[in-house]
Amino acid sequence: MDNKINYEEVPGCFLHCIQSDCKMADHCLRQLAMQAMPDDYTGVTIVNPKLTKPTGDCEFYRSDELQVYGKGFKNMQKHMLPGQYDTFRYRLQGKFGRNPYFERRKGERLCSPSNIKEVEAALKEIGHEELKFDAYVKKLNWID
Repeated sequence: MDNKINYEEVPGCFLHCIQSDCKMADHCLRQLAMQAMPDDYTGVTIVNPKLTKPTGDCEFYRSDELQVYGKGFKNMQKHMLPGQYDTFRYRLQGKFGRNPYFERRKGERLCSPSNIKEVEAALKEIGHEELKFDAYVKKLNWID
């Protein structure tokens, strides 16, 4: 990633990394967050340095590559029979919860890459693998 990250986008619970000498530091969100941290911050949570591997084979590495997020899936319902939609909705409400399901459906909350896989699995279950999200957004993947 060519530009520095906007530290306001870093989730409060995000683990930072202090290994600036790591081979992957230039493309690891954990190290990039550490570099972008404002000078007036008193403290942050870091990955235990004893568990990191600056050789580039680190289990805590998080890529700075933009990921695709799904935004809304209201249009999917138009292509489903009522029974299919009920199965689809109940399965996803079981995964996300009732309100988070509707927030994702309306596009108020983005569907992360792993959420997209859940939606695709629910679509496959009812025989509608070809349906797409209302829109797609590319952004950094901090949590998923």
